[in-house]
Amino acid sequence: MKIGILGYGRMGKEVEKQALQRGHVISLIKDIDNPLASSDNIHGTEVFIDFTLREAVAQNLTAAAQLGIPIVEGTTGWNDELEELSRLKGLTMIHSPNFSIGVYQFIKLAEYAAKLFGPLEDYDCYLHEWHHRGKADSPSGTAKKIATVLIENIPHKTGALFRTSEEKIDPTLLHVTSTRAGRIPGTHRIGFDSACDSIILEHAAHGREGLAFGAVLAAEWIVGKSGLFTMDDFMRDFFE
Repeated sequence: MKIGILGYGRMGKEVEKQALQRGHVISLIKDIDNPLASSDNIHGTEVFIDFTLREAVAQNLTAAAQLGIPIVEGTTGWNDELEELSRLKGLTMIHSPNFSIGVYQFIKLAEYAAKLFGPLEDYDCYLHEWHHRGKADSPSGTAKKIATVLIENIPHKTGALFRTSEEKIDPTLLHVTSTRAGRIPGTHRIGFDSACDSIILEHAAHGREGLAFGAVLAAEWIVGKSGLFTMDDFMRDFFE
């Protein structure tokens, strides 16, 4: 399969490594200062994998739609544009804030845990995430996804507080906090705390390998399809 890589930073290079290990060909590389254009010679590219910046997403999706090539969109921070960009004529895309198989399963565990502890108001839920200091968004897209799942399944949580609070926190808000330091690949911790005990669920990435590997699997899956997809669609087939 011929893969076009959009964004050639640390993630793009890891995607290249994973794709080559699975026997694919890298037919095109575009970095963030040179976004994809419909006039580009794509050298027979069958699918794009995009890990750039939110500012480049609209251009990359527009060009992919015009070229009629499916795209795996792993960039975060552009959800406020999702509804509008999803209407692009000819767009075939799978998008996720995190393509790691382990993270996907972790989110499923979070959903199950929220359903178990949701009726128990004595167990107060929180979420914290750590990433390297160069990460462009805070909190992470993965943390926002986890927060949505938790809120949907904990009746007494009606929203999220995505910042450090300088005052008493509204108990109906899920407190979501972040740390940016050093070279931390990514860690997400969910806690349920009560006067009696604490239950902690944690996912710690060892590097970018899992995320890149999942993105390449998603690229293999989407070739030949048309429409808009999420990790739920991909994983449903992955486990069949």
